[in-house]
Amino acid sequence: GGGEAPVAFVLAGAAASVVAAIVVMLLADRLVLRTLLARRGGAAVIIAAFAIGLLLRNAVVLLFGPDETEAMRPLEIATPVWNFPLFAAARLTTTERLVIAATVALMVLVHLLLRRTALGRDLRAVAEDPELAGVCGIVVPRLRVLAWALAAAFCAIAGLALFLLGPVRPETGAEFMLPALAAVIVGGVGSIAGTLAGALMIGIVESAAVHLGMAEWRQVISFALIILVLCLRPGGLFGQRA
Repeated sequence: GGGEAPVAFVLAGAAASVVAAIVVMLLADRLVLRTLLARRGGAAVIIAAFAIGLLLRNAVVLLFGPDETEAMRPLEIATPVWNFPLFAAARLTTTERLVIAATVALMVLVHLLLRRTALGRDLRAVAEDPELAGVCGIVVPRLRVLAWALAAAFCAIAGLALFLLGPVRPETGAEFMLPALAAVIVGGVGSIAGTLAGALMIGIVESAAVHLGMAEWRQVISFALIILVLCLRPGGLFGQRA
């Protein structure tokens, strides 16, 4: 039918994006990150990850150019989120509603995976103390590979969501790094619910800044929220004290 082609296209694009992201991530782990981790280079791994991201962005520019691209979708009309007066000004398209619903569903899935399964217990153990986890019989290298693969898959899904929501270019992902970092710190490192709450807070504040004509102050606001939370509550709004 006519409605099956777009759905099939989205599903095929999602599958291809996830597979490609996992392959690239595992190659980066095999060629660079694994060696740095073996040498106890925690800070070096972070720097190397940023360098790999910069390398990939420039490779995309060289191969496909710096121009924007977007999904060729029919025009959608945004409708009010809720009938109550408090939410009357908030309008979302059907695609935006689906992206939000998928985001919440994936976060719930990750929460259940990490908190309700043996695999999640092992992943948290490796994150807390890989040496002790190895002594307890956990195959640390295998779980690290799995963790990288899961991270790459979620990044690919996030990229697909951005592509469906509007025009994207090679620098689009880098532009979201600061708001994402702010959301994690504000919500609380290690808290999935806190990250969701922090992301909503950052998004609402930045949208308000744009609405008030202060679009150039958006990143300043993100930095200010990070500093404010670190000063008042270093563990984040939903983080636990170490």
